[in-house]
Amino acid sequence: MAYLAFRSATDANRKTHQTALLQVERQAELERSKVDAEAFLRAKTIYEDALDQLEKQLTRMQSQASQVSTDLAAEQSASTAMRDQIRRLQAQIRALDRTVVTLRAQLLAAGMSPAPTSETTGPYQLRHPQQE
Repeated sequence: MAYLAFRSATDANRKTHQTALLQVERQAELERSKVDAEAFLRAKTIYEDALDQLEKQLTRMQSQASQVSTDLAAEQSASTAMRDQIRRLQAQIRALDRTVVTLRAQLLAAGMSPAPTSETTGPYQLRHPQQE
């Protein structure tokens, strides 16, 4: 009978010990779950903040790209207008050069001497008339 009581007490102690171990393991698992949940929430908050910042940066970049595109279009338009004006001015210069050559030829044909061709007008030097 003492053996049975001992055996019974030993079994009860073992079961109590196992139950205590299970409770400790459950408690440890619960603590790990809490820590994991807190870490997840911190990571989620950090991720959402980073995502918000990236979205704001993307919006700024899109706005800047739009402004650069607008500026580029304006610059291209101005460049085209200036090229057109340069072409018109070059055509006028060629026409004036032809007029000067014609007038010089007429003066020479009339026996008059034209003004010296070495004088400059603006940044361009007058061309010498071609002698025939």
